[in-house]
Amino acid sequence: MRPLSPTPTPGLAPKPSPAVTLPAFLQAPHRVAFLPGMVFAITLLAGWSLEMSHRLTGFALPLAIPATLAHGFLMLYGIFPFFMTGFILTAGPRWLNVDAPSRARYLTIPALMAAGLVLWLAALALGPGLAVAGLLSYALGFAGLVLVFGQTILASPQPDRRHAIAVELAFIVGVAGLMAALYWLLSGDTLGWAVMRDLALWGFLLPVFLTVSHRMVPFFSSGVLAGYTVWRPNWLLYALLAGSFGHGLLHIAAVTTLPADLPLALLLAYTSWRWQLRASLSVRLLGMLHLAFAWLAIGFTLYVLQEGAALFGQPLLGLAPLHAITTGFFLTMVIAFVTRVSLGHSGRPLEASPGVWRLYLAAHWMALARVLADLLPAGLTSVLYVVAAGGWLLTLLCWGRLFIPAYLKRREDGKPG
Repeated sequence: MRPLSPTPTPGLAPKPSPAVTLPAFLQAPHRVAFLPGMVFAITLLAGWSLEMSHRLTGFALPLAIPATLAHGFLMLYGIFPFFMTGFILTAGPRWLNVDAPSRARYLTIPALMAAGLVLWLAALALGPGLAVAGLLSYALGFAGLVLVFGQTILASPQPDRRHAIAVELAFIVGVAGLMAALYWLLSGDTLGWAVMRDLALWGFLLPVFLTVSHRMVPFFSSGVLAGYTVWRPNWLLYALLAGSFGHGLLHIAAVTTLPADLPLALLLAYTSWRWQLRASLSVRLLGMLHLAFAWLAIGFTLYVLQEGAALFGQPLLGLAPLHAITTGFFLTMVIAFVTRVSLGHSGRPLEASPGVWRLYLAAHWMALARVLADLLPAGLTSVLYVVAAGGWLLTLLCWGRLFIPAYLKRREDGKPG
């Protein structure tokens, strides 16, 4: 009698089908968002360096969208939101004690945003119609981020969700800024651009940075500094956010921002001291976060000086206060946070190597150069613009060279993610 199933021949047993393994790049939200963030940062700084160099020789690049307006939009929406996306889709679920977003979601969001920016860049040469299409694609991706993170907050069992809610509200203002940009592109009315700028700066980007700093800087400090006491009262978060929104609303209303700037400058300086800026420098990776945060007090102090002089009819400082915040705080804080996340999620030690530290300090020198460009005599201003733009490009190229490979290969410790 024959057996019901054939007896396997020794040594010829069928092998199980291998599991499908995704490329490392697709296996975590921070990878698929940080990589385009770095690529776009380098691309945009390369383009701006070229524009600044042409201006130095008396020529301007023939762009379909005015270079200054394009620069404003691309610097605000072309770099930081990608890093925010990677960070919040990685850290947000941990804050809220819920599952991470599905792969389809964390792949789709940055893909739509990146496609939109590619179209936007093409529009600079081919015409503003492509910029509208690009903005719609980008806005769709960004709205997806708002939806996904909002659902994450609603699903959370955590009683304290204030940081997540603050980030979500700032993201919603970011969408409003995109709608103002859409109005500008469709109508040609630069008022739409100005509203976009203020919404993006003071209602979206700065509130997100402030919220994440309030939550994470004292937390990271307590983990490495002996005897550190965590100080992050809820009133501090609310006061910082009120100062940012207040500055933006006063600026939109075309009145002095001094009532928001003065208390905010004092509070930011006190916060840096209370968070132990000096002690943090004993641990370089931690010191990177604290040094970046210190730029905020400098930036708003410059705003106080500028607004105070304006009350007496004296124009002062130009764009120096703005660039103290955008290049001094935003860019150096992105480098600090993304470096930390990239090291931890690539399985490498959480230590800033001498090379990373020197690169980070170079970023501060470039930020200082950009601020000084508005403080020096007019003859030196254009040259310093070129130096600052070129220096930032070189800094970001070196930073990308260090960390872009980490997003394309598996973790060194063999863990998933």
